[in-house]
Amino acid sequence: MSGLTWRGVVEGFYGEPWSHADRLAWFERGGAIGLDHYVYAPKDDPWHRDAWREPYPADRLADLARLSDEAAARGVRFVYAISPGLSMRFDEDAEHDALAVKCRQLLEAGIRSFALLFDDVPMDDPEALGRAHGAVAARFQDAFLRPAGIDEPVLLCPTDYAGLSRTPYRAGLSETLPADARVLWTGADIVVGEVTADDVAQAARSFGRDLVLWDNFPVNDFDRSRLFLGPLTGREAGPGLVGVVANPMVEAAPSHFALETVAEWAADPAVYSPAAAATRAYEAVAGPDDGLRTLVDACSAWPPGAARWPRLDELVAAERWRDAETLLAELADTHAGPSTPADLAAQLAPWIAAARAAGAAGVLACRVLAGDDVSAGATDRLLSARRTLEAEFADVARAAVLVLVDTALGRLGVAPHRPHGEGARIAVLTGANPAPGDRELVEFLGGAGMRAHVGDDPDADLVIVTRQAPEEVARAAAARPVPLLAWAHLVPLGLASAAAVPLSVDRIRISDPAHPVAAGLSGEVVVYRGRSKLTVGDPPEEAAVVAREPESGRAVIGLTPAGARMADGSVAPAARATFFLSADGFAPWLVTPEARSLLLATVRDLLG
Repeated sequence: MSGLTWRGVVEGFYGEPWSHADRLAWFERGGAIGLDHYVYAPKDDPWHRDAWREPYPADRLADLARLSDEAAARGVRFVYAISPGLSMRFDEDAEHDALAVKCRQLLEAGIRSFALLFDDVPMDDPEALGRAHGAVAARFQDAFLRPAGIDEPVLLCPTDYAGLSRTPYRAGLSETLPADARVLWTGADIVVGEVTADDVAQAARSFGRDLVLWDNFPVNDFDRSRLFLGPLTGREAGPGLVGVVANPMVEAAPSHFALETVAEWAADPAVYSPAAAATRAYEAVAGPDDGLRTLVDACSAWPPGAARWPRLDELVAAERWRDAETLLAELADTHAGPSTPADLAAQLAPWIAAARAAGAAGVLACRVLAGDDVSAGATDRLLSARRTLEAEFADVARAAVLVLVDTALGRLGVAPHRPHGEGARIAVLTGANPAPGDRELVEFLGGAGMRAHVGDDPDADLVIVTRQAPEEVARAAAARPVPLLAWAHLVPLGLASAAAVPLSVDRIRISDPAHPVAAGLSGEVVVYRGRSKLTVGDPPEEAAVVAREPESGRAVIGLTPAGARMADGSVAPAARATFFLSADGFAPWLVTPEARSLLLATVRDLLG
């Protein structure tokens, strides 16, 4: 198979969008290497999603027009994506007219390419919803694109954008979607380690349309402490795949390391070599200075759940302490050199600092473990280095180095220091097909230094019950004297006398701001990026209620201490907590930073 015909990037992550300078820098590079489409879809642009009917103010419209012109001047096609799915009333002609009117404003500003996004919206009647989304695309093509002289196929992101099988949604969509439409698809899951030719074939059959891979690589909006600087791996093309758009990191300049390799793969998937592409990417992005090479190596793991730094892991497993010390000394010497582009140096600065801290702590640990430093001051130096590393938000081999430091401290007779639940084993109970939010939850807790995984664990320090977990599995886990956190099966587990899931809610009210679980928040707190479902309940009398649903006043965060009477009359064998998440769980497109803080505070409180 030759190269893909449709190649680009999609600015579709959650969080702070790229700056104008970031976008210009990408247009320059993307046009040069063949990633010549740029899909504008930043979630923080209200006129793109929440306020899709409203025309852009003159200044914002001028900004978009300038972006489109500057992209074209660099050989990049600017694709404006509009996302009306959260509120569009599909059976009303006026809504379709509003969509055309909105896009006509952009057309008159010079934008000539469009995409329709229906990702991350509720799906109560999947088949009917799919049929409605296909009909929107057909009317958009007939009433807007073709009269405007735009003859390109409709590009659509469906709600059911991940997975391989035919579903009711996809059946409905295929009934009404134009035959030549292109469907954006993320792979077997939302964030994937591999895409096989068989995956492509199955997914293309399930939609009955050609696919453009929306590759959630190297995106990091689900864990802002991490960077993904390595090459694209595990990707195959096949019949039915006509394009790829890579979803980059919030940090634009560091994204170029990975995007260079996406361009190489897309140009000729059959001959692509990740290792060779990574070498060329480093030279193209960082220049001749080697000061960032070890940092890039330490942050090259993909997918997010893969081993972070295999080179270090292998040396530690073999107890080759002096070789590990040499590698960590290279990490400690991470720096931006005189040839490093200024924007790259600035955006990498937190990770450069974290790399230096991790390297320095690791060197000290290796010297102790090799028997090269057993002096009286070794303990104090290790503890000081550990505190410095813990203070860094950016994560460069943090978990591996902390384990190394704790092992060295143990060798010196000092008990490892594990603050805030670090190192705790957490079992996330879910179903046979975990929700995307369940996987993101594991990644999030792992980023906080905990050992979280999907599935039960009899030795877990904490059990989390998600909406996907079978009730019998949750009951069995709840019988153990282990702390438990749940947003499902509240009544069967004795966590509430009654529970419900109100719709169209995006906030909670902190009722006990002094409680540690409140995470320093007070008053009404927005916990979802759009209106969604909230789990509420009536907790046991002895529970401490930290937050409530604003309208009903029912509990959304409640904590029952060990030994307290549960709602069903039993006694809590260990601490228990309820949380407000629902079917989508910890989905990265849904929860706000405040919700993340509340969840982490709840987990840490349960762990004592």
